[in-house]
This record gives sequence, C-alpha cells and structure tokens, in this order.
Amino acid sequence: MRIAEADALMRVVAGWAKRREDIRAMALVGSWARGHPSRASDLDLLLLSERPVEYRRRRRWLREIDFRAAGFRPRSSEGATYGTAWSLHVHLRPVAEVELTFAGCAWANTTPIDDGTRSVVTEGLRVMFDRDGMLAKLVEAVALNVARSGRDAN
Repeated sequence: MRIAEADALMRVVAGWAKRREDIRAMALVGSWARGHPSRASDLDLLLLSERPVEYRRRRRWLREIDFRAAGFRPRSSEGATYGTAWSLHVHLRPVAEVELTFAGCAWANTTPIDDGTRSVVTEGLRVMFDRDGMLAKLVEAVALNVARSGRDAN
C-alpha cells in the first residue's frame, strides 16, 4: 500500500468514526505509526468505544465506511481477539488490508497501565482524534514510565 492510499483509508475511517458518538478516540498503530511500513503492511487502526462489543456482535457498521471514496472496496473480513480488544481484518480490492481494532475506553487506563497497552504505545501509536484526551494521557504516562525505567536501570 502506498502512502497516499493509506492516508485516504485513514481519512474515510476517521470520518466514519467521528460521526459515531460512542467512538471516543482513534489511533494509528504499528508499522505505519512508526513510519516504517512495507508495501505489504496492513493499516492498523485502534478505536476506543464506549460500546465495543456492539461492533463484534453486528457488522452492519462496516457498510457505513465509505471505502470506495478511498478507491477500495471490501473483499472479505475476519475477526480476531487480542486480550480485551477485538479486531476485524478487512481485506480490500485493490489489494490492501485494514485492521480495525475495537477496545473499551478502559484500554487507555493509566493506573495501572496494562502490559499489552504499554506494548502497543511503545511500538508505535499516533493519535488521529481523541475527544476526551485519554490517548494523550496514556502516551504521556507511558513515556514517563519508560523514562523512569531508564533512570532506574542506571
């Protein structure tokens, strides 16, 4: 996937997510957030919702995302569970993949910071929108934690 294609996909997903009141934050994670994607890298998007289970239970919401506006159309999808988060891997045509990961707002709790959450943040997280500032607080808390760990090691 090229940068322009990834940007277009991020725009259409963010536009959809911002129209949903229950989705409080969205972040780009993984290789695209780190700035080192390969052409085969999928686009990993984290969505924090007040009702994340609804996205797993019903898939009608997927039709609301205007992938065609980004030059793509859904081909297939499959779900996967990662701890408290659930992902839908959406395979697109032309060939691309978007992973939409839904988690409750508690995923961003800072007291304590979950090990899986810390790992996602340290391995690359770029906030796309953050209605309540919870991702900003999380990123700051993880950075502080990493700095303390570095000082303690010396």
